This record gives sequence, C-alpha cells and structure tokens, in this order.
Amino acid sequence: MPHPTIPNLVAIPTGPIPPNPADLLSSYKLADGIAELRTKFKFIVIDSPPVMAATDAVILSVQSDGVLLVVRSGKTPKAAFTRTRDLLNSVKCRILGVVLNAVDASAPDYYYSYRYYPYSYGYGSHEAAEAAHEEDSEAVTERVSRDRDDDSEAL
Repeated sequence: MPHPTIPNLVAIPTGPIPPNPADLLSSYKLADGIAELRTKFKFIVIDSPPVMAATDAVILSVQSDGVLLVVRSGKTPKAAFTRTRDLLNSVKCRILGVVLNAVDASAPDYYYSYRYYPYSYGYGSHEAAEAAHEEDSEAVTERVSRDRDDDSEAL
C-alpha cells in the first residue's frame, strides 16, 4: 500500500495473525518474499514485537541486515535489555543501535544522566584511558568513513 502523502513509501500490513507465526516467519516463503522486496526497494524496515515477548524478532533478525533496538526510558529493565542484546548476539545478529524513547527532558537529572562519557572506568592511569579513547574514536571515524555511501548521505 503506497503512503497517501509520502512518495516512495510503501507499507505491507500484517493482516490476520496466523495460528503459527514462528513457523510462517521461518518459512522459505518469507525468505523468498524478502529477497523479492530487496530487488524492488532500497530500504526495507520490518517492525516486530518486542524480543522478550515473542520469538518473531529473533527469527526476523537472522534474515535482516541489522536490528535497531527500541528501549523505553525508565521502563525497560537493564536485565531485559542485556538479555535481549545477548539473545540477538547469540544468533549473530548485527545490532545497528538503540533508540531511547520517552526520555523525560524536564527531569532534574536529565542533563547529568545522558551525557557522553569516554570509555574509561577508572582502571589504570588517566593517560592510558585517554589514549584508549582516542584509538576508539579513530577506529569509529575510520569505520564510518569506510561504510559511508550515497545512501547514508540521503538519510
């Protein structure tokens, strides 16, 4: 179904819930369907139920190029997030990043809670931590510049 006001945006609704969704998601028909969609579209986004609620997301993650986790601020327990990450890593899924929803920007500790901190945890000398952080920054910059193409510029 094409979007009525956004050109080049198409949605495929789920339809009725089948009696065995995990079997359907693991079928060759879905893999063939995704392969066909890849020939027609530049980007394919598949929305799924939460990883901890059903096996759908884990099954779909294997067939996708990557997964973007969505976490609700103050609601998603750290243990659930860690378990989700470990579960996706166990099937060799590529985690692209995390979206943090419902952040309360008016909270008094917002500024202090969500600042960027370097990758040091107090082990070793301060100079060693700074050197490690510089190496990490250079590696990320190199990876981003290597992976960047026209598609990423359009986003």
